[in-house]
Amino acid sequence: MRAIGKGGAAARIFCGLMNLPPPPATVAKSPRVAEQCDVNLHSPHHLQTIHEAVIANDNNSNIAVAVDGTWHKRGYSSLNGVVCATSVENGKIISTLKLSQNIVLHVRRSETSRKACYTQYLGDGDSKGFLTIKEAKVYGDTEVEKLECVGHVQKRMGTRLRNILKMSKGIKLSDGENISGRGRLTLKEVDSIQHYYGLAIRKNLSSVEDMKRAIWAIYFHTLSTEDNPQHALCPLGEDSWCGYNRSIITGDFYIHKHSLPESILLKVKKVFRDLTEKDLLKKCLHVRTQNPNESFNKCIWERIPKTVFVGIETLKFGVMDAVICFNDGYVSRIKVFEALGIKPGYNTERALLIIDKRIFEAERIVNKVSLEARNKRSLKRKMDKQNLDEENEYQAGKY
Repeated sequence: MRAIGKGGAAARIFCGLMNLPPPPATVAKSPRVAEQCDVNLHSPHHLQTIHEAVIANDNNSNIAVAVDGTWHKRGYSSLNGVVCATSVENGKIISTLKLSQNIVLHVRRSETSRKACYTQYLGDGDSKGFLTIKEAKVYGDTEVEKLECVGHVQKRMGTRLRNILKMSKGIKLSDGENISGRGRLTLKEVDSIQHYYGLAIRKNLSSVEDMKRAIWAIYFHTLSTEDNPQHALCPLGEDSWCGYNRSIITGDFYIHKHSLPESILLKVKKVFRDLTEKDLLKKCLHVRTQNPNESFNKCIWERIPKTVFVGIETLKFGVMDAVICFNDGYVSRIKVFEALGIKPGYNTERALLIIDKRIFEAERIVNKVSLEARNKRSLKRKMDKQNLDEENEYQAGKY
């Protein structure tokens, strides 16, 4: 039942409806399922995934990991927490730590028990975990390098621009106009700038200077007008995202319909300066994200809902099941049965294979078909909300 996010109460209801005897009231004399599986299956599984990560890293045991933590209870008072480390190379879970507020232990045991060193740490920009590891010098003279999640860095652009929109509402800029409105900075334009900022990072892996040039190209492209085009930094060629430079090759007529007034670009220039700093962009050259960690966190709380309190043993079992299914698919639950001395039947194996196939097909279809549609729906909701906020905004003498 725990594998589907339910506990003992749900098991008793299910057994009653199916005319089955109730589950045992106590399992105190039985061996702990989580401990038994951890010894027979879970620990060897982690060692195998670390071995795969080392192979993917050209047999170099100094590997890069993405680290993220999650707590069972929302807020800051939870006792049940999980810290997970995924391989940056293949996205698999290589280490988990339950009920931990000590990230140093998580990193230190990588060398002592798993013959690998987490020498590159990909984590949240505001995380205190990296500072703790750096101060502890877990690998002696070998320093741990900090990497940034490209997805989080990309969102910083949107967050800071939206904050400027919010803080500047009702304030006149140097041209005597508001910051938002028709032909000015809107949520749609913010999302567009954030999108191209992310592309500038992901498509320029050769050097920090190339990244910086591509990001400033966004700024000057947006500043360009019919009378003053500024596309020197924009890429050239027929496949360029810059319509102006593309029109030079194709001969098509181009209109600067995405331009923003100079007063707005001056207002946001500091954001571009901050987000093109050399130290920040250097940490993004790997072009990796914490998406696998966040996806794994979701897998844990599907098995152990945050609305119900559970003990540490239940947490261990939920994490173990989530790790195995996340790394190798639902069919890997067959190994859990075998580790417990249970021979799975034909229908069990068939059902797990069907689930894995359905998930694979669903992900393939979503990635190819509905991504653009989802983005359009999300953008429409934001535009509708912005229009509603502007209509309801108080103005003297309006009513």
